[in-house]
Amino acid sequence: MNKLSKGIKKSTNFCDHCYSKGYVIFMNGNFANARICDCINDCNECEGRGSIINRSENGYTYVSPCNRCGFIRRNVKLYNLSGIPSKYHNVLLVDSFKPGRLKSHQIALQYVKSFVLLYPEKKGFLLMGASGSGKTHLAVGAISELTLEHGVPCTFKDFFYLLSELKEAYSQGTSENEVILPLIDAEVLVIDELGKAKSSDWELNILDQLISKRYNSSKVTLITTNYISSKESEDADDTNQILEIRVGERISSRLYEMCKFIHLKGEDYRKKI
Repeated sequence: MNKLSKGIKKSTNFCDHCYSKGYVIFMNGNFANARICDCINDCNECEGRGSIINRSENGYTYVSPCNRCGFIRRNVKLYNLSGIPSKYHNVLLVDSFKPGRLKSHQIALQYVKSFVLLYPEKKGFLLMGASGSGKTHLAVGAISELTLEHGVPCTFKDFFYLLSELKEAYSQGTSENEVILPLIDAEVLVIDELGKAKSSDWELNILDQLISKRYNSSKVTLITTNYISSKESEDADDTNQILEIRVGERISSRLYEMCKFIHLKGEDYRKKI
């Protein structure tokens, strides 16, 4: 058990429903959600409340999380707030990613595993490569494990959907800050499909705000993109596939300092299914 898993004590009795994890993951519309398993709701230490009333030596009473289920309940709430797409409801651990024989995939898996294990001591990562190379799977595995097992608040956001949310906010007369600020403040943020949009001046300005403010606040950011860095440009068919050209030098310069760049090579696994 690493240093992030403070206070979590799971049931010693095996549960056929949750496999003794204490929670069950399911698809709820567009998002993956978790619920407390019945084996936890029957907790005999707190009677299902999730907290215990204690009395100090001085006679004062105070409330603390239940040692058996309190932290699991908190972590389930964090998972449900993360915004993980329902498609990835079965991706709960980084180890669910199977790299096969591809060296670049093995390198990516090892870095993401160490990132979770040593969080927050390692900087974030940027996974680049073609569609179907497993980039989003790895990023979701990281934040699923961080929320459910270690109690770290995380947020998942598809960049294309972020732009759609901003346009909808404008049409309703809502300030863009109501959409952007929660992402700036997120402890760990996944930006999925970076560079997917048209890269207009407005879109680049939104991205610049988000990246620059997280950079200045030393926030951990995880990124996936179908575009590759200029260092890997020999693999690009044209310059439009190069990340620096899609997002600009100012943004990409910050990303190099914020993230470990990892190129996942290989064919689209979806075409093999």
